[in-house]
Amino acid sequence: MAMKDLLLMNLRLPAGIEKLDRVLEGYQAYQALHTALELGVFEFLDNRGPSNRNTIAEGIGINGMFARDFLDTLVDMGFLSIHTELYANTKAANDFLLRRSPFFQGEWIQRATRNSHWSNLTASLRREQPQKDNFNNGPSAAFLDALGQRALRGELQSVTETISNWEGFYGARRLLDIGGGHGLYAIALCQANPHLEATVLDKPFVLETTMRYVTDFGMQNRIVAQAGDITEDDFGSGYDIVIVSHLLYKFRKNLAPIFDNVCACLNPGGLLVSNHWFCAPGCVAEGSGVQELAKALQSFGHPLCHVEDFDNLFAAKGLQLQETHVVPTAFGSSRLSLAVKEAQTAIGEPQPSSCCC
Repeated sequence: MAMKDLLLMNLRLPAGIEKLDRVLEGYQAYQALHTALELGVFEFLDNRGPSNRNTIAEGIGINGMFARDFLDTLVDMGFLSIHTELYANTKAANDFLLRRSPFFQGEWIQRATRNSHWSNLTASLRREQPQKDNFNNGPSAAFLDALGQRALRGELQSVTETISNWEGFYGARRLLDIGGGHGLYAIALCQANPHLEATVLDKPFVLETTMRYVTDFGMQNRIVAQAGDITEDDFGSGYDIVIVSHLLYKFRKNLAPIFDNVCACLNPGGLLVSNHWFCAPGCVAEGSGVQELAKALQSFGHPLCHVEDFDNLFAAKGLQLQETHVVPTAFGSSRLSLAVKEAQTAIGEPQPSSCCC
C-alpha cells in the first residue's frame, strides 16, 4: 500500500513495541551508569556521605536542573537510595562501583563504549582475520584492569582454589603464568603458598601494568614480569606449575607446538593448568545470544574445538590429565584442565576430529 493511501487515524500499533523500548531504555540506563562513574557520583557520596541533590550537583559539576532526574535514574537502577531527600550509595554501589572495593567493575563498564568490539560491531562482524598481533604493542592498562575486574567475579577464585587443592601445590616453588596480563592468578597463588615464586610472561607493553598489580599486593620480591612470546621464545625450565588461561584461541588450528613449548619448561611431575572455552557438544550455544556473541568476539569467532582433540594432545605430549572442572566466567562456563607431566615424554601426534568451527 502506498503511503498516500494510508489512513493514519486507522493505524493500529502491532504488539511487541515494548521489546524495542526495553532495548532503548537499557542503552539509556547504561549511559546513565557510565556517566555516573565518569562524574564520580559514587566516590563523591562515599567521601561526603548522604547528600541532597544540590550538594551533589555542585560537587560533581552538573547543571542542577538535571540533578533530580539523573539521581532518581540511579535510584531506579538500584545504585542509589534516597531518604528525606538525601541520596546515598546502596550496597551494590559500594561493592561494585567504588575503586576501593576488590570487586570494582568500573573499568569493564566504561570500556564497553571505547576500544571495544561492541563500539563498532559492524566492523567486528565483518573482520575476516584477527587484528594483527604486534608483539611490541598490547592491550591498554584499562583493558587489563577490566579483565582483572571480570576475573574477580568468581573465575579467579575458582581456578586458584582448584590449583591449591592439587596434591603437589604446597611443595611447588616456581610458577609460570603465560599471558598472565594483570598477574592476579600468580598473586593469588603466591598468597596461598608462601614458598612459591612466580614469573608472569606477556608482551613488553603489558609488563608495567603487571608490576603495578604485583606492587599493590606487596609481591614484588616473589613475582617478576617477563616479556615473551608463547610461539617463539624459550621460557626457561624448572617450573612446577604452568598456567595458560584464555590464550590459545588464535592458535587453535596448530596447538601441538604450543604444547611442546609449555612441556619443555615444566618439571617432571609438574602441573599444567589450562583454562579455556570449548565448543559444546554439537557446537550448540550454551548461554544467551548476547553472551555467546560476547564470547565469540573475545575469542575471534570460536572457542577451542573439540574437547577430545585437546585431551589427546595432553597424552601425546606426555601429560597425564588429572581432572577437569567447569569454571564460571563472565562469558559463560570455561573448562579447567589440570595435567601432570610424566617422567618420560610420549611420542606421537593426535589425529584431530572433524570440526565445524
